[in-house]
Amino acid sequence: MARFFGRPSFPPLPREVVMGMPDWTDRNAYAWTKNLALREWAWEFLRRNPDFQAAWQLARLEYGIAGYYAQTMMVMSQHQVPSLSSWGCLYCSSPEQDSREAAVFWSPDICPSVLRLNAFCLTQKVEATPFLLREIVSPSILLEMPAEPQHLFFREGGYGLQLLINGADVTKAVRLVADAAPNHALAKPQLRSLQCFNDLRLAGRLRSSHVQRDILSARWGVVLQALDASLAGASQKEIARCLFAYYSEEGWRSPDRWLRFRVRNAVRRGYMLMRRGYRNLLS
Repeated sequence: MARFFGRPSFPPLPREVVMGMPDWTDRNAYAWTKNLALREWAWEFLRRNPDFQAAWQLARLEYGIAGYYAQTMMVMSQHQVPSLSSWGCLYCSSPEQDSREAAVFWSPDICPSVLRLNAFCLTQKVEATPFLLREIVSPSILLEMPAEPQHLFFREGGYGLQLLINGADVTKAVRLVADAAPNHALAKPQLRSLQCFNDLRLAGRLRSSHVQRDILSARWGVVLQALDASLAGASQKEIARCLFAYYSEEGWRSPDRWLRFRVRNAVRRGYMLMRRGYRNLLS
């Protein structure tokens, strides 16, 4: 495997693309990321990819707002397989929106935390508590595609919960049933999402205590800031001086080059996560 010594091939981003990103010279501008869950971290890295930004500009024309149901916005896709599927998305809001505002529908094929549910009309004899979407206070988006199940996304306070719903129309009163025995790869993510959904159903809204934060958020925050700095055209020395409180000229000139290595490693990992590695955060 080739070793990484310099900045990858992406040129510095033009100002109009950088506008939606934090000021990389300000450590406090990234403080909010410490509470992100993995699905939000995946979005933070993907939305910085210039190729994805260009793809989104074209793909947004494939969708239309079909109306509103209480606090739910209904979005229709023209295609059964959206063009953003190659990026692992079914639909997403603008890459300029960070995880506190964005709505991202990840493909269930790459995101095992997407909760899979079967919906039944109330007239069917199913042992489950009726679910009424209009009673949920948290804002939500319902995504519908031709000949596909319904996809529902709840968001509040920078957290999200995504559902895939087969069967009856979820805008009507339904009974929702989860698979009691998902396969090994899905078992833990589905159980966590099911608990989050039950909390949402009972409380009427999505709360931060319902969502599992990622324990590596502090590390991802450093990587994200290093990536933003590199995309903005900063030198490795500028990145080190800004990112690491223990920076010193002596440390930078140290024969073992440990500080330079930390910068290169952070930038390399950032580009890897931005290009395709974000998918690994979802699995």
